[in-house]
Amino acid sequence: MAVSSTSSSSSRAGSSLDVAGIVSGLMEAENVPVNKLDARISRSTVKITALGQIKSQLSALKASLIELQTPANFSKQAAKISNASVASAEITAAATAASYQMEVSSLAQPTIWNVSGFTTAADAQAWYDDAAQAAVKTSADATVFLSNTGQYVLSLKSKTTGTAAAFSLTDNTVAAGITKTQYQAAQNATFKLNGVEFTRASNTVSDAITGITLNLATTTALATPVTLTVSNDSVSARPKLDALVKAYNDLYSLFKSQTASSMDASSRGVLNSDFGVASMMRQVLTGLMLPMTNLTGGALAGQTDLSAMGLKLLDSGNLAVDDTLLAAASSTLQTRLAAGVRIGYSSSTTSDLASQIGDMILSGGVIQDRIASEQSTQSDLNKRKTALQDKLIAVQARYTAQYASLDALLFKLQGTSDSLKSALDGLTNSQKNN
Repeated sequence: MAVSSTSSSSSRAGSSLDVAGIVSGLMEAENVPVNKLDARISRSTVKITALGQIKSQLSALKASLIELQTPANFSKQAAKISNASVASAEITAAATAASYQMEVSSLAQPTIWNVSGFTTAADAQAWYDDAAQAAVKTSADATVFLSNTGQYVLSLKSKTTGTAAAFSLTDNTVAAGITKTQYQAAQNATFKLNGVEFTRASNTVSDAITGITLNLATTTALATPVTLTVSNDSVSARPKLDALVKAYNDLYSLFKSQTASSMDASSRGVLNSDFGVASMMRQVLTGLMLPMTNLTGGALAGQTDLSAMGLKLLDSGNLAVDDTLLAAASSTLQTRLAAGVRIGYSSSTTSDLASQIGDMILSGGVIQDRIASEQSTQSDLNKRKTALQDKLIAVQARYTAQYASLDALLFKLQGTSDSLKSALDGLTNSQKNN
């Protein structure tokens, strides 16, 4: 803020000088360096805002590239069982489309023994914790139930299902009045897929069909199989391509407006001649022009340039989806995207364009460093402005004191002059009368 004199307290009736006006005029000249700093701070703020907008657009472009490079986005996988009460299925990208007949003859279950006749819960727990039951304790979890008033039952259940985890209390000793009963014997899950029989210790089976996890829930009626259908339908790449085009064009449009060259300072882009921003745009464009590769960066057969994705770089510098190119590339592109591709992959840096953009906007990257540099410059300018303003406060005070003193002196001299004139006038009149 400029320092100025706004008070007329230094001037008074009869003053020969307008002290406030003189000081105000002098301070306008003194404030010129502050005004110049304000202008530089304002330009710096506009630069930081513009760089922040570019950073935001780069993030959007990075996200659109990642979407195109995510294989799961281009296949719609599903696993459906004709009778959902029998089982459910979870699917991964490794699954292939197929249909299976499935029969479930038995479910995996744990061993359960109940030891009853305890008069307190502590007695039931003590029997379980006794060293004589060490083997049982390793195999089974215990729960104490109050079945009737004063009647406690220790229920022991295998930690896992299947016959391999079975345990027995047949040979375990119990005191008089205590009984042990097997409620449930351990059992494996048994089921068939297309007539091939499987036996597993768990009802969750992930190793029968590649990419499919079966969760068995109940058995099927004899000779009445259910159908498991695995589908893998393709998903159009067009929405993802449109998103990439929009993200790139938005970035390019922002870049052009902020770096515009002009003899007229008012229409010149605030980032005109900014080497870091220009370097960023060259790197993005270069990356888009590089051949598309597979997920590991390996070469792909056939067309691998922008046209292989149905894209075209226009004379205006904008990117566009070309319907003719997309139709020609569609089947191959769909297969490639479902398998996974990398766009703008550089063998020298072993990174793709999305990763490179990520580096640009992180600390140490070209755009983030430009933002940090501009913020540091602005901070220095603000410090210089504050120091200069503090100095000008003292200057204003000195000017005010000096001109107030001069005004007082002139006022005093004016009073002396008036007194002398009055005395001389009196003397002259006296002589005339004589």
